[in-house]
Amino acid sequence: MQTEPPFNERGVTLSRAGLSAAGQMFPLRDLRSARVVRIARKKPLPIVIAAIGFASLVAGAITGSGPALVLGVMIAVVGYLSWITQDVIYQLLVTTPDGEREVLITTDQAFAERVAALVHQAIEKHAQSATPSAS
Repeated sequence: MQTEPPFNERGVTLSRAGLSAAGQMFPLRDLRSARVVRIARKKPLPIVIAAIGFASLVAGAITGSGPALVLGVMIAVVGYLSWITQDVIYQLLVTTPDGEREVLITTDQAFAERVAALVHQAIEKHAQSATPSAS
């Protein structure tokens, strides 16, 4: 039988015993599948902040108020910055007999996909090694 070294990177460990991440241990015999879910940026808060900023800016321009103009620009910039600094995150979920469980959240899609692929390979190898002994 060919043995592969265990995967241990960024706090995620996959060995013959199971998958361990963030203090959780999932025995290999309990894993059914793994998938990566993309969680997009949150839109409402930055949009509301920017809209308040633009409203203050317009009100300041109409009334000729310098402080309202400055405040409007500052709030609009904060709304814009809160939008562009949000990262798209990826969540790795595994299916167990108890349902789906979150294993990992990361901004690195390639890492999440690689861990999911390794989990699928480990599940297949575990199923293959369990089948002959069951016969």
